[in-house]
Amino acid sequence: MTLNSFNFQTGLSLKYAYQPKSEAETIALYHDRPCMACGASLVGEKLPPISRLQLGEVFFVTLPKPCSCGYTNEIKFVFNDLMRSVGAAVISANEAIARAEAEGLLLDPELEEQLVVADIAVHQGKPETAIALYQSLTVRFPQSFLPFSQMATILSRQQRYQESLAACEAALKRNPTHLETIGTKAFVLFQLDRLQEAGKTYEQWRRLHPDGTVILEEEVGKFGLIQIIDDSQTRSLWIDEQRQGLLYKQPGADEWEPTCRSGPGPISSSFFAAGFLLVGCLKPQGSGLVLGLGCAAGIVMSLACFPHLHLTVVEVDPTMVRMCLTFFPLVQHYLDAGRLEIVTADAQDFLLTNDRHFDFLQCDAYDGRSQLPDWFTSIAGVERMAATAPLLSLNIMGQLNRPHLHQVLSRFDAVGRPIQMLYPGLEIHQAETIPTNWLALTEAAIVPDDFVPFARLSGVGIERLKHNLAMLNQNAMSREQVRSYKVESRFHG
Repeated sequence: MTLNSFNFQTGLSLKYAYQPKSEAETIALYHDRPCMACGASLVGEKLPPISRLQLGEVFFVTLPKPCSCGYTNEIKFVFNDLMRSVGAAVISANEAIARAEAEGLLLDPELEEQLVVADIAVHQGKPETAIALYQSLTVRFPQSFLPFSQMATILSRQQRYQESLAACEAALKRNPTHLETIGTKAFVLFQLDRLQEAGKTYEQWRRLHPDGTVILEEEVGKFGLIQIIDDSQTRSLWIDEQRQGLLYKQPGADEWEPTCRSGPGPISSSFFAAGFLLVGCLKPQGSGLVLGLGCAAGIVMSLACFPHLHLTVVEVDPTMVRMCLTFFPLVQHYLDAGRLEIVTADAQDFLLTNDRHFDFLQCDAYDGRSQLPDWFTSIAGVERMAATAPLLSLNIMGQLNRPHLHQVLSRFDAVGRPIQMLYPGLEIHQAETIPTNWLALTEAAIVPDDFVPFARLSGVGIERLKHNLAMLNQNAMSREQVRSYKVESRFHG
């Protein structure tokens, strides 16, 4: 489709917008407008909701009109004359438009029309036509950010990421706070594995768009769809609608570690993350092996609370690693500081070939189910973990009146490395019949009275962390208590 640049189409630009003088005329003009993509003259059932805008003395609205071909037309109306007809003290549409043009407030109508033409080309499956038109518009209207921004979006969809990034930079040079372009730039940087830059750009986008709960990014990983969900207080990582970890945004990463970029800080309300601190209390200067990364909530909280701790994390999913490094900046900070190492590998393969010795091992491996993969609770798996570290900690999903939890304990007994203490995520009377996470340790650990993490801080996250630590102490069950329950309940497994 080609439009004559010197024969402007009514309704495509603000300068040549429709100027109805009554509500009935507005409805008629909206209904009679044919689709710009296919020419169909479908009559809309009713006007969409109208939210009137103002530019200088121009009162206007852009009304969407979907067509059966799938294209949504955007039709511009100036309402000054309609408002005058009901007694509003405003100048006429023509006079308001003339003043706005004289003041440099209006886009060039040819630019507005040609952007519509390019959008239609995209709709018709002709992205190269659209890109060529955008490139032409960047030359003809070099001060406008819009052709660069729209071109960046199309190029990113074609996975032409370097070209898209260049277009983003050109658009942002002309309009540094344009949200859509900043979002495109963040996505492109993420796809280019420029993860720290991507993280900074996502944070910039969020600062300019601070309200509500948003999905910052989503990508299919090894075990399902990984989503980063951000609200006013927290940032969390989800796999197929199951939350895998959460960190609070206050204090921020750059507040906790001044050399770190901005983003969520070290405090988590996750019960399992608080369990990391139990191990830290036992081995505050140790070297640990962690199986499973998630959003690294327990990992960064441990490293923040125990400054002499070193951790090696094994994560099988490279997409998970990329998400974590992009959206949880303390992970990159501790990598750079030499206190954290991430190995991208299958945890079972790593253990079978590993010849390194660690002070402790924390197992939170995940294979898309709500429990550890079977190998890690088998005799062979327990033997291999026991050969890797003297202190073992596992996240087991179970309940007291079902076989799985008791079978796992039996296998640790058989290897000669019995579980000494268990910490259910629920109170004991609930943990009997409700599946929950059980933190299982081969050494007894109680949070010392003098251990007060983040003592100088306050807020929702700190209160939840204190609650979780108190629950860990309160819910603690020894191996003998769990086994006695097995006898009392006449459990047979």
